Amino acid sequence: MKRLLYIGIMLLCLCSCKDKANVFVLEGHISSLTHDTIYIYGADELYDHIDTVTTQDGKFRYTTTLDTITPMWVIFPNMHREMLFADKGLKATLQGDTAAIGHIHIEGGEQNALLHSFYERIDSMQDIKKITVVADSFIRANPYSEVSIFLIREYFTQRLRPDQTKIKTLIGSMSGNMQDNNYIRQLQRTLSTYKPMEKNSVVTNYNVRDTEGKNVSTSDYQDTYLLITFWASWDEESRMRQRELIAIKEKYKEHNFDILSVSLDTDRSAWLEAIAEDSITWRQANDFEGWGTGLVKRMQIDHLPASMLLNPARRIQTIDLYGEELDKKIGELTEKKKPEKKSEKKPEKKSPTNIRAQKLKK
Repeated sequence: MKRLLYIGIMLLCLCSCKDKANVFVLEGHISSLTHDTIYIYGADELYDHIDTVTTQDGKFRYTTTLDTITPMWVIFPNMHREMLFADKGLKATLQGDTAAIGHIHIEGGEQNALLHSFYERIDSMQDIKKITVVADSFIRANPYSEVSIFLIREYFTQRLRPDQTKIKTLIGSMSGNMQDNNYIRQLQRTLSTYKPMEKNSVVTNYNVRDTEGKNVSTSDYQDTYLLITFWASWDEESRMRQRELIAIKEKYKEHNFDILSVSLDTDRSAWLEAIAEDSITWRQANDFEGWGTGLVKRMQIDHLPASMLLNPARRIQTIDLYGEELDKKIGELTEKKKPEKKSEKKPEKKSPTNIRAQKLKK
């Protein structure tokens, strides 16, 4: 009996030690936060749910159990986000101030150190082309790093028309282990069959639900130029683009033009609050599947903000066009040509002289 009890205790200890070995711990101190909520979610399919963490006087502690290294996003109340790499048995710290963008520092683990070194190199850069060059160089110099996979996704694949040759070259420069990564293997399969959505491509039938839970489909917009926009409450740039459309919607309300906005939010309350705050009146749709939303996949949307203008035949007329250029294009496409008025011939007034002349002829 004692022997069985001893074995049981040993098994419990071993299980407890194993669980601790798989735990990732993130401790943070964000000076600009008092009692707020931050969100943490996985950047790939290995960790596909969202966790909420409450801060107390700017401090928080987050733990989760992992089997392998996992990239994660940390989203703050002002929608600023930071990438970190979590791993089993790793303890990381996050410190800084979200009120001063760029003043967040993550310590703990080799991958987080590498990512921080990359961000330091691009800290003062504004030109995305220059940043892409630095990312290219970093990936080639770090073929064994998980950070390289993240950079391929962030700067090379998340484009409406990605450079397939460049992506294949960068993947080829990585180690065999990195090429066996689930995301990279899926990316390679996608590249082999990839056909980009482009101007004049036809958008087939779609079906999403609006704020009232009603289905939205192409049949709702017959004989209409339709601007489909993609946004999320947590992406400030896409919300800004939505607000810009308020004036355009009003300007062309008498034309055969409409807007449908599709959200990538997974939180219904946050979605509805953002619509109300931004005073958006046109139809809004959301399947609450984030990047997995059917219409998002079908239209190959891989970045925010994003938009496509369809003609009544459902062919794409513009991609990611905004501001004055979008306004001008809508005007050109939807301008109604008023039919010329036919000149009506007034009946000839018959004078007494004409009447007498007609009688004489008779």
